[in-house]
Amino acid sequence: MELTTFIRIARRFWWLIIIPALTAGGLSLWFDLQQPTRYAATARLLLSYPVTDTTDTVENWQIIEYLIDDLPQVLSSATFAARAQPLLSARNVNLTLTEIQQGLRMTPLHRAVDLRGEATSPEAARALVEAAIELLHNDGLTFWGRSGKLNVVVLDSPDTAQPTTSLRAMLIDAALRAALGIVAGFALAVTASLFSSAREEGLWKSATM
Repeated sequence: MELTTFIRIARRFWWLIIIPALTAGGLSLWFDLQQPTRYAATARLLLSYPVTDTTDTVENWQIIEYLIDDLPQVLSSATFAARAQPLLSARNVNLTLTEIQQGLRMTPLHRAVDLRGEATSPEAARALVEAAIELLHNDGLTFWGRSGKLNVVVLDSPDTAQPTTSLRAMLIDAALRAALGIVAGFALAVTASLFSSAREEGLWKSATM
């Protein structure tokens, strides 16, 4: 089809293009606004395997890399959540096991990690990170079936929890979905144009017979 054909289709079936775009963008924005605000706090940690001067070997430094590989599974486990829950209660924060499991995430940075906690309040998000740090430091190796502490150095303390979403992000998301709605609407308009042309051609042939 030529460009002029597309323009003619858009002018004739503009409502088929606009309605899906407004529906997709409007529903996306409405849905995002209905979601409860979540907050996130992040701390940067440096992890190392506990060693003495006589056991400080390259192998011991390599062990921590394997531990960090397993850490996402540990943080999202029910066992970790159950042991973190009393630490949160001591901070006057009550979260369910599921909320703890879903709220803790980490990003590995070689032997350092960015530990992120998400919750429905700034206080809970920060407390979640603090409780996880305390648990890793005091009982970290027990999750791998070993006794002893895991050396945890806090490079950056948990920051002030910030909302995970903003109105700007919601509007951008709505705009992207509206753009997809325009594409879908234009496809509908082209289809409607083809059916309309076929119908008009059939009527013209019937009238000339």
